[in-house]
Order: sequence, then C-alpha cells, then structure tokens
Amino acid sequence: MKSSDHICIIGGGIIGISAAFYLSSLGHSNITIFEQCGIACHSSGKAGGFLARKWCDETDLRDLARASYDLHMDLKTEYPDLDYRCVDTYQVNTSEKVGDKSKAQTPIKWITDDHITSTKLLDTSDHTAKVSPKLLCNKLLSVAQARGVKVNISKVVEVKKSDGRVTHLFTSNCTEHVSVDVLVVAAGPWTTKFVHKHFPEYPLPAPRPQTRAHSVVLRPNNTVGTECLFQYHTTGSGTVDPEIYPVADGTVYVCGEVDYVDLPDNPLDIKPDSTKCDDLINQAGYAAKCLSSADVVAKQACYLPGSHDDLPIIGKVPGSHNVWIATGHTFWGILNGPATGKCLAELILSGKSKTCDVEAFSPDRFL
Repeated sequence: MKSSDHICIIGGGIIGISAAFYLSSLGHSNITIFEQCGIACHSSGKAGGFLARKWCDETDLRDLARASYDLHMDLKTEYPDLDYRCVDTYQVNTSEKVGDKSKAQTPIKWITDDHITSTKLLDTSDHTAKVSPKLLCNKLLSVAQARGVKVNISKVVEVKKSDGRVTHLFTSNCTEHVSVDVLVVAAGPWTTKFVHKHFPEYPLPAPRPQTRAHSVVLRPNNTVGTECLFQYHTTGSGTVDPEIYPVADGTVYVCGEVDYVDLPDNPLDIKPDSTKCDDLINQAGYAAKCLSSADVVAKQACYLPGSHDDLPIIGKVPGSHNVWIATGHTFWGILNGPATGKCLAELILSGKSKTCDVEAFSPDRFL
C-alpha cells in the first residue's frame, strides 16, 4: 500500500490504539482513530491490567498471548514511565467462617488470616505482571500521535462502499465524508453491531450473551503489597471468585461480579449494579480487612467483547478488499492487545503476520 493511503480505525481502546501504534512504528502514519466518547472510555479504561505469559498455553491463544506478553515487556523497557510491575500471583481461599490461623500461614504480608483457609503460589514475577490499562493506552497513543496519527472524537454513522471497498465514512460531527483506503473496526463489544449494520453481507454470528463485568477501585488506609490475588471465597450459598490487584498509585482494584444485560449504544450509558460492587468489597474484605474499610474511589462496569466461539476475531472481512476487524478478546484484551495490534499492522502493510500466526482467529471461519 502507499504511504499516503488513509487508514481509519474505529475504536479508541487497547486494540485500536495498539494497531495505530504499530502501524506508525512500521512507517505508516496517515491514520485516524475514530472514538465516539473518549480514549479508553470503556473496557480499556476499567480493566484490571493483569498479564500472564503462560496462562493461555492450553488454548488457541497460546502463541498470541506469549507474543503479546513479550511485547508488554518490551514496552516496559522502552517506556519506564509506564507503571508495569512484575508480580507474584497467588490463589487465596477464604471462608465466611473464622479459620484456623495455624493452617493459614501465608507469605503475603498485607492480607489477614482470620478467614483464610489456604494460599497457593500460582505464578511468579517471571511470568505475571500488572499494568494500568488507561495509562498504557494514553502512552501508546501519545507516541503514535507524535508520529502523525490523528484522533477524531465522533461516532461513525455511515459507511460508503463501492465494488467491495469502503471508500468514505460519515461521522456524527463532520459535514463532509472522510475518505478511506483501509478500515479497521476494533470497537470492542460494539464491533458485531457495527458489522451487522454496515456489512450485512458478512454473516458474522452474534456473540454469546453480553457479559457485564463489575469492578471497584479502593484506597485502603494502609500500604498493601504488589501481589495479585485470585480469591476463592466460600459462602453459605456457594463460591465466588473475585480478583484483587494492587495498583502502583496505592489503590486496589477488585473485579469479579458479572451479569448479562443488553449493551447500550453509548459507553457512557453503562452503569454498574451497585449491589454487585458492594458484594465485591465484602468478599475482598475476607482476604484483607483493610479493603473492607477502604475509601471507594470507583464503582464501575464494562462489557467483555466476545465472539460466537469465544475466540478473538482478527483479520480481513470476507468479501471486502479493505476492511479488517479485531474483537472478541473477552477478559484477555489488555494482555493480547499489543500483539493483536502488531499482527494487524503486519497483515495490512505486508499481507503476512510475522509476530505470530493468527489464522485460527480469521473472520473466514464463520462462513
């Protein structure tokens, strides 16, 4: 493709921004990111940012996840102002009943043992890490913008096509059509809706029921460690499994409660179920008392971008000459964002992904 060709990316989250970052790093900077609300205004601004190099090894995500983890470590080295932290990761089992402290000794100094029944090291700082997703998105975007990438805060409302190619976009705040040479749709859980509306000739199946995931950000009064915790908490009615991630700024991120609610058209219209957020705080308090009394910085929710077969969708839309999509990363979006973006960049510019093989994620599989 020519260096003057205009690449339009719909979606200002980790996938779209990573695509722009790696496209521009490979020398193509005539790129515009279209985002209707704001950069990282949805999942990429509300995710926990847990990274694991080997946790997808038994799945089709193995090569993508390993490649992306390595790219995260490269970014950690290249941009020291990002708050990447390599961390030990533990499973912490808790119960509503007060436990036997002699059986619950743990190397994690900041958690409390009253309700802990056991702990287990899941992985070490050699293979698990934590990053603040919004900070990462903003950093990658700022670097891409310095190379010439532009951002347009508006919603794409119309797509013009001719002979299997998208030629122009029309947005909510433009009076003229925007010319397009390549279109990338990386709009998270809205990608399927966009494809169904503007490319009805492509039979992309609807994802499974939309999953709304809740999280809270807490600021405890005392200092906590760096360990990420996967809690399994036993209650009178069953087991729940919140995840607890300390953040470099002294806050603690807790996530885990999900439900299934229709996806609104606007990310800013997403509201959490306050009861589910309170449940998360209560559950986490059984692992660390300081979280029960912590100041609540945020109660929030976001939708996991899924697919019909629970695998990412990465590649060119069948029947189109210049439309690419990237979505369906569920809860591994932050982990797999950099490699997805780099693979897309390579596919668009050279027709082949060198970072890893993404053929298993091709949109062709739904034909």
